[in-house]
Amino acid sequence: MINIKTFLIVDGHSLAHRAFHAVNVKLTAPDGTPTAMIVGFMNMLFRVQDELRPDCTVIAFDASGKEGVRAFRYDLQADYKGGRNPLPDDLRIQIPLLQELLGHMGFRVIVCDGVEADDVVASVARRAQKNADEAVMLTSDKDLFQVLDYGIRMMRPVRNGISGAETYDAEKFTEEFGFSPSSMPDYLALIGDTSDNIKGVKGIGKQTAGKLLASYPTIEALFASLDELPKSVRTKLEAADRDKVIWTRDKMIRLRDDIFDGDKGFLDDCLNFPADIPSAENLAITLGLSRILERIGSIKRPTPQIHTAAAGFVPPEAGTLIDDYKTALKHGVDVPSDVWDLRTAYYLLHPDETGNKFPEIAAYIKSTDKPGQTLAETAGKLQAEIEEHEGLKDVMNTIDLPLIPILDRMERHGVRLSPGHFEALRAELEGKILQIEADLVRETGARINMNSPQQVSWLLFEHLGFTPSAKTKSGSPSVDAAVLTELAKKENATAPRLLLEYRELSKMLTGFVVPLMKAGGEDCIIHTTFEPAITGTGRLSSRDPNLQNIPAFGEWAAKIKAGLLPVEEGNIFVAADYSQIELRVFAHLSGEGRLLEAFSRGRDIHAETASWVFGVLPELVTPELRRTAKMINFGLLYGMTEFGLADRLGVSRAEAKDIMSRYFAALPGLRDYLREAVSTAKERGFTRTLAGRIRPVKEIPARGLALDRALINSPIQGTAADVARRAMIAVESAAAGKMFLQVHDSIVCECREDEADGVSEMLREVMKGAGGEISSLEVEMKRGKSLADV
Repeated sequence: MINIKTFLIVDGHSLAHRAFHAVNVKLTAPDGTPTAMIVGFMNMLFRVQDELRPDCTVIAFDASGKEGVRAFRYDLQADYKGGRNPLPDDLRIQIPLLQELLGHMGFRVIVCDGVEADDVVASVARRAQKNADEAVMLTSDKDLFQVLDYGIRMMRPVRNGISGAETYDAEKFTEEFGFSPSSMPDYLALIGDTSDNIKGVKGIGKQTAGKLLASYPTIEALFASLDELPKSVRTKLEAADRDKVIWTRDKMIRLRDDIFDGDKGFLDDCLNFPADIPSAENLAITLGLSRILERIGSIKRPTPQIHTAAAGFVPPEAGTLIDDYKTALKHGVDVPSDVWDLRTAYYLLHPDETGNKFPEIAAYIKSTDKPGQTLAETAGKLQAEIEEHEGLKDVMNTIDLPLIPILDRMERHGVRLSPGHFEALRAELEGKILQIEADLVRETGARINMNSPQQVSWLLFEHLGFTPSAKTKSGSPSVDAAVLTELAKKENATAPRLLLEYRELSKMLTGFVVPLMKAGGEDCIIHTTFEPAITGTGRLSSRDPNLQNIPAFGEWAAKIKAGLLPVEEGNIFVAADYSQIELRVFAHLSGEGRLLEAFSRGRDIHAETASWVFGVLPELVTPELRRTAKMINFGLLYGMTEFGLADRLGVSRAEAKDIMSRYFAALPGLRDYLREAVSTAKERGFTRTLAGRIRPVKEIPARGLALDRALINSPIQGTAADVARRAMIAVESAAAGKMFLQVHDSIVCECREDEADGVSEMLREVMKGAGGEISSLEVEMKRGKSLADV
């Protein structure tokens, strides 16, 4: 199975025209050949390459000439594009030179007889959609809006220039146009397309067509509902030739997206298209393209290489230097165990900035004449900084570096998706969504695009007469979840309740079910990517797809996880979850004796806290008192104030203040820790976990009270993250079962059913031991045949 993160598809025809007309400076090669378009084209491409860093780039052009190569639409309509001026000579001369240069640089250039560049772009995007995390189309052609879909987005160069691009996905398109991308061919068939010399329905303009398609997404649906339309619109449609409009849409406007369906090796050919650097350099020199010459060789990024130490420098306890350990493993590079990793080192010093600044550092190192020496110099500086912080060197050598190959193995193992289960789940969600749409029309007498905030706002506040309670930054009435939730509490508030339910079901469908089905691919095995060097506190993250983000509770969460199974038939899952680890870490860091004793005795910590705060015996604590204590216990981990407590409990600020005072009187160690955590971090310039992981204060993306909350929580959450990382290393060393998933405080392994008892016992012991001096850790065990069971 081909695994591609980002697949870039460039509409070369569109971008060449944009560059030709945008670059107003006359540029020529030494022999007088015009080159301005080539320069503008490559500058735009370089910007997009630097932004996206795609794994593969395909560039499509129209076929040139008239003999047997014209697109099929010319045969269907003799005057197709008849109003366009002939291609300027200066542009015509540059296109084959541009194509030659791109090919030498390792880009896959595609020219297909009988179809246009946008048909090629659509077809490649559809193929890439099945095998890449995302397909990105770079084009200014509005026809390609119709291809927008889950996993396919568009970068559209800004008007009158090539210096930037506006990005569209299906959601943004729908919000802007008022109808879904799949209705774009219907839209163009209604309004016509003067640039292609295609006539639409007389009297139907953009605004009218957009409103019509918001309620009737196809031409067939529109003509079938003529009696529901205003007379002025109905008259115009009745005067049109329905079959002709449909023919125009299907034959002239709808793009072909199946050109490469029969070519099984197509994506492999695109990925492995060879670069000819000497030929690219010679052509750039001939054309006088000095700046492009500097970039040649960097577009087709090589597999990450191991850089050995140079200039006599070797960091302590490390014999091999590498710029990105995890990426190297992902590309199959054999990395020695005594590795020193630039990305890990930089992350440990700048956890909140790694995602933004590390690519610049790595690119600089790769661009120099002596990358080994430059990496060694950088390593020396970072290593010296690391050794300035007590324990940070051990965090790198005993926690973060050993974890990376473990994550790589977990990613390769994956989890199996049940296609039948997910197909049924998708059908169920789609059916319920359709029912909600019908119920909303029946209840309100209006049909709207429920994904459009503007149309939802109109329905609620103009059509139904609800009073707006909040505004967006632009000043328009807000229709976010909080607003809908408040409206749903009112009498006769069926519409807000339906909208909330629609959003929930749509989130389950488009946010989880469809992405997971896509991620499963042909072999139905989902391989997530774990990121060990992204979060500010040291927690692992997961992406493409995010298996840590699957909802934990509720009907749909259970249904989704019920379709995620062990890779090997007959195996089961065994899961271990740290019980209240952050509260236990909080107790340890604060040294609060009452909490530590309660944890050591295995007491119900929330009932015990309620007993201390409200002065009642533990056995007399009511569910309401326990809920209040639980809210404070967990809220303090994130710096909750009396204002926050008042809001959550629905009481006055004075009552909340009184509760907080009693809480801190009962647990003074927690109050002292909260004060000292903030002042100490600000004084020394960073937070610090028990193990020594740091988080620089000035780099945390928060200010004021939000910063104070981060300074309180970072040592707690970071220490819990260190414990979880140590536990994963210990589990891997124990070699019992196949660990494949970590979700913050829990670890999930796959094993044979007859091995489950041994794996369960192993998990419990090594996870408790990973806490080190935090002796009160407890681990809860579960097992089952799907993720819903654990």
